[in-house]
Amino acid sequence: MVNVEKVDTENPSLHWKYIECENKVVIDLGCGRWEKVEHRDQSWPTTPEYLVQLGASKVYAFDIDKNEIEWYKNNICPISPKIKPFCVNLNNLEIIKKIYSDIKPDVVKCDIELNEALLLELSDEEFSSVELYAIETHNDTLYNNFLKKFKQLNYTITGLIELTHAPPMKAIFAKRNNV
Repeated sequence: MVNVEKVDTENPSLHWKYIECENKVVIDLGCGRWEKVEHRDQSWPTTPEYLVQLGASKVYAFDIDKNEIEWYKNNICPISPKIKPFCVNLNNLEIIKKIYSDIKPDVVKCDIELNEALLLELSDEEFSSVELYAIETHNDTLYNNFLKKFKQLNYTITGLIELTHAPPMKAIFAKRNNV
């Protein structure tokens, strides 16, 4: 098993450092900038920008906050056309299924404040259609359930991060094994 690394920041280059997305289609579930919750250094990229920096071919960015989505449309999309923002409340399994079906992502980055549990309700086929997951879990039960799901569906854990500034939150990075 991979060792759990301790991280004390929301800086995407540390918080999401194990994402591999070069030449991949990524969905960013929960792309908000989090300024309303805690400090974010303005020099840090947003997660969609970070994913583009890592080489993503396209980033479909989802958030419930319409002001955040408008901010992306006005400030980021004109200079980074690989990012497509959408205002969506990700609180329903059918919404998640439609996103998976319509976009067919290679990579999923998920930080949706306990609604990450919806990913566990996807069928095994839907869940396994994604090559790499980066999921922030908001409690230990979800963390353990994702670890079990990844093992059951033949994913390798490539990174584990404990967010020491926001316990019990952790990030899990898992890559599907080629069968």
